[in-house]
Amino acid sequence: MAAVKVSDEPNSQDSRSMSSETVDLAGDLDLEAQLESKVDEKSPSTRPHGPSTLAPDDPSNPRNWSTTRKVIITAIISVWVLTLTYSSTAYVASIPTLMQRYNISEEVALLGVTFTVLGFAAGPLLFGPASELYGRQAVYRVSGMLYSAFSFGAAFAPNAASLLIFRFFVGFFGSAPMNNVPASIGDYTVPMNRGLYSIVYAIAAFGGPSLGPLISAFIQHDAGWRWNLRVMAIFSTVLSILVAFIPETHGPTLHKWKLAKEGNAPPPPKLGKVMAVFKVALSRPMVYLFTEPVVMLVSIYLSILYGILYGFFEAFGVVYLEIRGFKSTSYGLTYIALGLGFVVAYVLLATVGQQLYMRSAKASAAKGVPTPPEARLALTAFGSIVSPLSLFLFAWTAPFPQVHWIVPCIAEFLFSLSTMLIFTGFVPYLIDCYQMTAASALAAGLASRALVGSVFPLFTLQMYHGLTVQGATSLFAGIACLLAPIPFIFNAYGTRIRGNSKHIVVQ
Repeated sequence: MAAVKVSDEPNSQDSRSMSSETVDLAGDLDLEAQLESKVDEKSPSTRPHGPSTLAPDDPSNPRNWSTTRKVIITAIISVWVLTLTYSSTAYVASIPTLMQRYNISEEVALLGVTFTVLGFAAGPLLFGPASELYGRQAVYRVSGMLYSAFSFGAAFAPNAASLLIFRFFVGFFGSAPMNNVPASIGDYTVPMNRGLYSIVYAIAAFGGPSLGPLISAFIQHDAGWRWNLRVMAIFSTVLSILVAFIPETHGPTLHKWKLAKEGNAPPPPKLGKVMAVFKVALSRPMVYLFTEPVVMLVSIYLSILYGILYGFFEAFGVVYLEIRGFKSTSYGLTYIALGLGFVVAYVLLATVGQQLYMRSAKASAAKGVPTPPEARLALTAFGSIVSPLSLFLFAWTAPFPQVHWIVPCIAEFLFSLSTMLIFTGFVPYLIDCYQMTAASALAAGLASRALVGSVFPLFTLQMYHGLTVQGATSLFAGIACLLAPIPFIFNAYGTRIRGNSKHIVVQ
C-alpha cells in the first residue's frame, strides 16, 4: 500500500502558464501535470480524509499561484528562518565580552545558546497546531511581533538574568517560522516541485548556524557585543515586517474564509467544542512523536544530528583557537567550509535529487499509483553514509597541527553536505505523509531535535577537553553510524510502516 497523495494540480489554463514559468525551477512541470493526471485517472479516490480545503481548480488555491509569487514568498519566509538560526550561533562571538560585562562564568554565558534552542523545543508544540486551527498568517504575525520585541530586549538587557530570559523567548517565538515554513511550502506546492522549494528552507535552517560565527566575529571585533546583538534584532525585525504581508496559504483556513464571504459559513462552535478541538490539536505533536513510527524515527535521527551539529561547533573553537592558534576572525572564516557544503548539497538536490524523484514519479504514474514518499530519500541514504565518515575524518586530522588546516575544513564541508541531504529528504517526506496535519508532524520533530540541541552545548566543551577532540568527535561519528540505517529502513519497509499508521491515509 502507498501513502495517498492529494491531487493538487492547477486548472488547465493556469497549468499552462505555470509550466512555462517553472521550467527553470522544477525542470519539467509539463511532465508533472501528466504524471499527476495519470494518477487521478486510475486512482480517482486519492484525497486523504481531513479538513475541507479549496478545490484544485479554485483560482484562490495557493497551488495555482504563479511561480514568481511562490519563489518570492519562499525566499522571504526562508530568510526569516535564517534570522533565527543565525542568531542562535552569532551570539557565541560575544561570550568572552559578556562574561566580563556581567561577571559570569563561561557556562552561564553559554546558556544564551541553550535557552534559545530550548525555546525552539517549546514553541512548535503551540505554533504548529495553532497554524492548523487559525492559519499560517495569524501565527506568523503574532509570533513575528514578539520575536522582534524580545530580540531587541536581548540587545538592551541590563543584566545576565534578563538576557537569558529574553534569549529563551527569542527562540520560543522564533520557532514559529522554523516549524511552520515547511508546512507553508507544502500548502502552495505540488509533490513534484516541493523538494526544490524545501531546499531553500533547509539552507536557511542549517546555513544560519554556520553563517553566524562567520559574520558575528567581525561585528564583535569592530563594533562590540551590543551591536552584535542589535544586528540580530534588526535582521529579525525587517523580515518579520515583510512576513506580515505574506498572504494566507493554509487551505482549510482559506476554505473557511471563502464560505464566510459567500454567506455559507457554519454557525460558530460552542466554547466547549472549541476547547476540545484545541486540546486535540495541541496534543497531536506529542501523539505523533510517541505513536507514529515515521515521526518517531525521523525525529530521533534529526534530533541527534542536530545535537551533533551544535556539539560540533564547540569542537571548532577547541581545534582552531586553542590547538591551532587561529585569530578570532580567521577562526570565523573556517565556517565557510560549512557554507560551501550546504551550497553543493543544494546543487545536488536540485539536479540529481530532482531527476531521481521525477524518475520514481514517472514509474509510479505508469502503474496508476501516487509517488511514494520514500522517493524523497534517495540522496538521504547517501548522506547518512557520508555523515559518520566526515566526523571520523575531522576527529583524526583536526587536532594535529602538522596536518594542513584544509583537511578538517574538507571534513566540515562533507558534514554540512550530508546534513543537508538528510534534512531535505526527511522534511518533505513528513509533509508527503501527513499532508494537512504536516505542521504537527514537523512540530514533533522540531521540538525533539531542539530539546536535544539545547542540551549538547552544556556538556560538549567539557567533553572535548576530557575525551580530546579525537575521542569526542569519534563518539559522535559512532552515533551517526547507528543512525545511518534509518533511511534504508524506510526505503525497504516504508510502505508497510505507513500502512500501519493511524494518521497516514492509504489507498
